[in-house]
Amino acid sequence: MVKIKNMKILMILSSPDKTGLTTHTLDLSAALVQLGHEVSLLTTVDMPKTAEQEFFIRSFIQKGIYVIQLNNKKGRIGQFLMVFSFLRELIQRKYDVIHVQSPYYTFLPWLLHKRFVSTLHVNDLVRCFYYKNATHLIAISEETKRYAKKIFAYNDKDVTIVNHGVSLRFANTFSQEEKTLFKREHDIPCDKIIIGLVASIEKRKGHDILLKAIYHLSEELKSKIHVVFVGSSKDGKTNEWLQDLIKQYGEERVSCFPYQDPEAFYKIFDIFVLPSRLEGFPLVLIEAMLSGCCVLRSNTEGAYEQINSGVNGFIFENENVEQLTELLNTLIRDTSLMYKIAKAGKEKALKEFTSEVMAKKTLEVYKKVVS
Repeated sequence: MVKIKNMKILMILSSPDKTGLTTHTLDLSAALVQLGHEVSLLTTVDMPKTAEQEFFIRSFIQKGIYVIQLNNKKGRIGQFLMVFSFLRELIQRKYDVIHVQSPYYTFLPWLLHKRFVSTLHVNDLVRCFYYKNATHLIAISEETKRYAKKIFAYNDKDVTIVNHGVSLRFANTFSQEEKTLFKREHDIPCDKIIIGLVASIEKRKGHDILLKAIYHLSEELKSKIHVVFVGSSKDGKTNEWLQDLIKQYGEERVSCFPYQDPEAFYKIFDIFVLPSRLEGFPLVLIEAMLSGCCVLRSNTEGAYEQINSGVNGFIFENENVEQLTELLNTLIRDTSLMYKIAKAGKEKALKEFTSEVMAKKTLEVYKKVVS
């Protein structure tokens, strides 16, 4: 058996941005550093860098990760030069393990005949030149493993399931005074049950499903809640879509905040709902569980690995507005049940879904590549 000690690990990420892919790469890399390994990040940035790129690059560096930044070039010649820069870095620097997080960058180590690990984050990848099968694949759920076998013809022995994990910082709690102060600073009612969603503004995330479900609650129950959305539009075009939905289904009980570190928001949410139409193994759901929220999510990818419905969260059928309405109705009427489920969810997250647990399981995959 190969003993893994002080490994030099390279993470390849297309670009640091406000997505779960970047957050996952940051949490995994930081946990590997904490376990005594040397981690580098190879990524591209705009010139000049965007504010969010600056934020994430700084976050990686603060966690002890060495960041290699390549300029993101446009046009065919620019793209060719960028590929050349990637290949030069892979040739000049020696690593024990190359871990490709952005799947369409897997062709880079493949071109150099290097062994590498890759993670399949969501079931929407397609066959193309840029996607190459990894030496060993990490699937984040049972569904992504089945997808990898069906679409990319992976064998069982070449795929390992490693569920996502998140930083223990989310397990810290606010005092009642801190909750009240945060709510007042953000003009969020202090006397309501707060229902939250942290997600990019896009139809796939199901903001409309949640708003419709709340719309069908009785007026009595609507008066007891307030909805908080945290997230931004990727292309700017979906902001209007969401605002139209909010006007249609009750703008007086909805607050919207642009993408930012959601840690403090989780701490004031009572209920977290993720009504996504398509997922992988969503980090936000784990972050909410670890933060002590009562979590509800659609039965898309990863649901049954994250939640034992009725025990530590609730699962509803994808796009089933009526079922979500009924679950919300039950929890708003029975807050003791809400708190009981939230407590059990946090216990499960602490046991199974921390970044340290994820990193240790990932190291077992690295063994298979370097052996």
